[in-house]
Amino acid sequence: MIFDSLTHENSVMKKNILKMLVVLLLTVVFTNNQLNAQSFEGIASSIRSGNAAALSANFQGNVEITVKNAGNSYSKSQGEMVLKNFFSTHQPKSFTIVHEGTSPEGSKYFIGNLSTSDGNYRTYVYAKTSNGTLIIQEIRFEEQ
Repeated sequence: MIFDSLTHENSVMKKNILKMLVVLLLTVVFTNNQLNAQSFEGIASSIRSGNAAALSANFQGNVEITVKNAGNSYSKSQGEMVLKNFFSTHQPKSFTIVHEGTSPEGSKYFIGNLSTSDGNYRTYVYAKTSNGTLIIQEIRFEEQ
């Protein structure tokens, strides 16, 4: 009788521990996905508003920028000027993310559609995580 009681208590304890582990795992996964979405949304918001300064705040060192078919590697300040010029002649009307993911190397990316006063652009943003923030490595605007 005593052993039956101990076995039942162990079983209940194991179930409670298992439930706590599942909740913890789901919390970690959900929080990680939320952080990625928030980071992407901040970058997307900067594109949507044509805010080159806010977008360049996500640059670290050199960044690859391609507009239409012309691309180059730029310093943070040069990259901001390139984007400022692009947004001044292509004022954003809307921007939506259509796909996002993670490369095998751990870089994150998203693909979006940018509608501007001068046409539509497929937009690609590649970033890496550094100290909990997304750092843009490459951004491309390809005419559709």
